[in-house]
Amino acid sequence: MYVITFYSFKGGVGRTLALLNVAAELTSMGRRVLLVDFDLEAPGIESFNLPKPHSRTEGIVDYVSRYISTGEAPNVYDYIYESNILEDSTGKLWIMPAGKQDEGYAHRLNSINWQDLYEKHNGYLMFEDMKAQWAKALAPDYVLIDSRTGHTDVGGICTRQLPDAVSIFFIPNQQSLVGLSKVAEDIRNEAKGERK
Repeated sequence: MYVITFYSFKGGVGRTLALLNVAAELTSMGRRVLLVDFDLEAPGIESFNLPKPHSRTEGIVDYVSRYISTGEAPNVYDYIYESNILEDSTGKLWIMPAGKQDEGYAHRLNSINWQDLYEKHNGYLMFEDMKAQWAKALAPDYVLIDSRTGHTDVGGICTRQLPDAVSIFFIPNQQSLVGLSKVAEDIRNEAKGERK
């Protein structure tokens, strides 16, 4: 299982579309792919016309909320559904959405204190367990994560803890380049084991 985060400092650069195109290509080659929508404030994967269950599916926000309330990592398979991008694809595609998009989504998202999750609830271990569950339940060849933009706690999870590689998207303007330089430095330091 190889985990790749698709990250951009600013939105509107085609990050989610690129992620879906990579997933389409990989599944057409017979690969097993899990898409994870970690852009929790502005989820985008489910806005594309991909087959999905008739009922709204829980996802990352619901998984983390359940973990905080019970102290136990839920079964990740309950937060994932199978889909496809191409009808003639020989591979497999699963989606772990940002969360159940109902009237309570914003409240569930805003009630998560990410710093508290890590400091008091072993959030690091929870996400490591989530990765292990992905591998065991689905055996994907690739996990493609659509990350939150900017400097955020969630962005750090997506760019430093979860992935084996980070693919960075940007428009070459001053704001993006200045913002990305800090993110790129943090990723390099994490890879060297120099956490800050």
